[in-house]
Amino acid sequence: MVKEYHTSSSVSILIYHLVWVTKYRNKALDHETRRMLDRKIREILEENSCKAEALTVMPNHVHLEVAMPPWMLVTVLIKKLKGTTARWLFKQKPELREQFYHHHLWSPSYFARTVGNCSEETIKRYVETQWERPYK
Repeated sequence: MVKEYHTSSSVSILIYHLVWVTKYRNKALDHETRRMLDRKIREILEENSCKAEALTVMPNHVHLEVAMPPWMLVTVLIKKLKGTTARWLFKQKPELREQFYHHHLWSPSYFARTVGNCSEETIKRYVETQWERPYK
């Protein structure tokens, strides 16, 4: 079930699909490292009032579908996830540091997209046909 965020004046359901890759798409994340990263990412999300709806750690990138509170910025969450996991993982597995140029685990870029229950077409049609329905 997708998490709703309630404030004194709003109810929000904000879901994002986030993807970030290792530096130079280096396939350095083995099975054990991927399991460790999965747990750490979920821990960071929980600490920041977010919930992983889906998470897959691949050998060279991460896919995350996350429900976020309206007060959290995507850029802030990505920065926390990438920065915290990189520092933590290099402490857990110091040998991993040598596989990355300048000891950077993640590429500075990322992909973010909002996720919804209906298509852009449906929303557009709903907005454009407002005058065709009775209103209160």
